[in-house]
Amino acid sequence: MNIQQALQWTDELIFVRTGEHLDSLQRAILEGTWEGKGYQDISKEYHCTNDHVRKSASELWTVLSELLGEDVKKKNVRSLIEREIFTYHNDGVVSANQINVCNDVYNQAKKSQRTATTNAPSQPHHDLSQAPEYLNLHSRTTQLATLKQWILQEKNRIITLTGLSGIGKTALTRQLVEQIKDHFDHILWRSHRKFPTLTALQNNLLQFLTPQDPSIINPSPPPNSLLNHLRNHRCLIILDDFQETLTPGELVGSYHPDYQDYGQLLHEIGQLPHNSCL
Repeated sequence: MNIQQALQWTDELIFVRTGEHLDSLQRAILEGTWEGKGYQDISKEYHCTNDHVRKSASELWTVLSELLGEDVKKKNVRSLIEREIFTYHNDGVVSANQINVCNDVYNQAKKSQRTATTNAPSQPHHDLSQAPEYLNLHSRTTQLATLKQWILQEKNRIITLTGLSGIGKTALTRQLVEQIKDHFDHILWRSHRKFPTLTALQNNLLQFLTPQDPSIINPSPPPNSLLNHLRNHRCLIILDDFQETLTPGELVGSYHPDYQDYGQLLHEIGQLPHNSCL
């Protein structure tokens, strides 16, 4: 494993949880540490003081400790990252470190507040027509428990499942839906490949969520119309193949030019108060 792979993996992990990429000094610290250099050598190469490097390194180790659930220090950061990346590529999709959670995007600690649900339907209204066949995966008990805790107890608003193609992300999500479907007013499973634009996707979602309102069948959905529904009803929306909106080989948050508007939508869903989950 080379340092560039480690830098990209670490940057993506931090970005999804905090909304910020590694800065240039943090990258220099991680790269220097990876190569066995001391803080003094790193400070000389970066043309700053040793104290400044130590302070920035301490902040970086603290962030990584919170994300990885272990005490990260200069002496063990390389082995921990190598282990996490190896696990990520070989064990599949889920551990606490492999599912990237955006909770309020820039403020993870803030918990979503319950909003009025007086307009909630008396019976759940789900659409899994685009979901794959349900298969009971007995080997995913721990992963499912983690996901259910994040969605039902911690009420995270955005969760992404990442990993190599073919390791079971979609099948895991399908089993999760089967286990938590009674907790939601609406569950919608949509494949990104079926909708060429964000507007087309939003219109499709709104037509299902509020079919009695003809105004939603509109080339340009009213601003915040989807977000308003997420506030008034507890919804679970699964977007399969979402990775296709991203620029291949780039960092998380780098959207393909045709899908830049997805970034704004995810920012709003993560930041604004509601009880739904994407």
